[in-house]
Amino acid sequence: MDKKAKNILFKTYWSSAGWISDKNRKIDPEEFEYAKEKGLMFDPVTLSKSELISKLENVIQAIPKKKITDAFLCSLTNKRLDWRSGLASYENAKRLINNKTIDDYFYGHGKNVDLNILNFERIKWGGVRHFQGLYNWLDLSQLEKEIIPKPSKEDIEVFKNLVKAIDNSEFSETPSKLRDRLSETFKGSKNERHNLIEILSCSDILKPLRFDRKEPGKHDWTFALNWRGEDKYDRKKVNEIFEFYDV
Repeated sequence: MDKKAKNILFKTYWSSAGWISDKNRKIDPEEFEYAKEKGLMFDPVTLSKSELISKLENVIQAIPKKKITDAFLCSLTNKRLDWRSGLASYENAKRLINNKTIDDYFYGHGKNVDLNILNFERIKWGGVRHFQGLYNWLDLSQLEKEIIPKPSKEDIEVFKNLVKAIDNSEFSETPSKLRDRLSETFKGSKNERHNLIEILSCSDILKPLRFDRKEPGKHDWTFALNWRGEDKYDRKKVNEIFEFYDV
């Protein structure tokens, strides 16, 4: 990833004080062209729902599942959060393609849509809109261009320790409690652990067995909201996704 282009993208949306407001968001035209040339920034896009679904179908067919899982596993140690994101996007894109009853809101199509903020979120945090088809398409399209190495023994061991920690969850343990407890087995910030849990949940590895559980008063969970410790993890889904590895 080109460091200069990444810096141009980041400083467009983020400062030491956090998000840059829309009214204060500026970018030098020459810098924008440079970041575009390096594949990190884009012109606004206009897509209909059918066009977006077609793009999702094409990218799902183009990118091998093993590349998705290789990227996810490698990200556990190399901290390429943009590589980690692809697993959730792959699984969510398949849902959006196959389930015709999902509300249009979850597709994200429209006129003059900003892809750059999505790519910023993807690189900085590993994505925050895995529920959105437009993000899924951008995410997978970018991942398809990457050269992904074979996961190391350490990568696979980190994943094994993650699912072992999840399997040791206590009855009624909330996703927030799991996020805190994972600090004992996974090197990463609170935000990184939070997003990792969301990615595992979006991928149906962490799958709630019930949806009538009381929500906490304050939370920022999406996919993991209804998960509790007794749900553990879906072994069948793990075997399906990571069929190429002994996990």
